[in-house]
Amino acid sequence: MVQPFVRTKPLQALKLGAILGVLGFGIAGVAGLFPDGGLDSLLILAFFPMVLALVIGAEALLAGSRLARADDPGSRLRSRPFYTAIRVLEVVATIGAPGAFYLLIVEVGSEVAGPGAIGLLLYGVGFGLLAFGAVVLRTVVEYYDHRQNRSTSGHIRDGNDISE
Repeated sequence: MVQPFVRTKPLQALKLGAILGVLGFGIAGVAGLFPDGGLDSLLILAFFPMVLALVIGAEALLAGSRLARADDPGSRLRSRPFYTAIRVLEVVATIGAPGAFYLLIVEVGSEVAGPGAIGLLLYGVGFGLLAFGAVVLRTVVEYYDHRQNRSTSGHIRDGNDISE
C-alpha cells in the first residue's frame, strides 16, 4: 500500500521520514529521555527547518523551471488549483518560517540573554512546527493523489504533473 508511493515519490517519503525522526527526537528530548534536559532537541526542532527550506527551495526551483518550459503553464496550474495552493503554502511556510526565525534572532537575539534566549528558541520551535505541518500537508495531498490515480499511470494526471 505505501511501497508504491515511496517508489513513486521518494523525495516526499524522505521528507516525511526526516520530519517524523526529528519530531520523535524532539519529543524524546522534551520528555527527558536525554541527559541534556531537552535543549539539544529544541535546537534541532528550531534549526532543522532551515535544512528543509533548502530542499523545498530546490524542489520549487526545479518544478518552476519545468513549468516555465511547459507548453501552457497557466492551464497546468489551473488544472489542479488545490494542489497548486498546497504547493505554494509549503514553499511559503518552509522558506518563510526559518527566514522569520533568522530575522528574529538577528533583530532581537543580541539584546536577549538567559530566559529570553530560551523564549526565542521556543519561537523557532513554533516556526519549525509550522514548516513541518506544511510539508506533512503536502505529503498527505500527494499520497491522496497517488491513491486516486494509481489505477492509471501511477502519479501523472492527464500529463499535467509538475511535481516530478
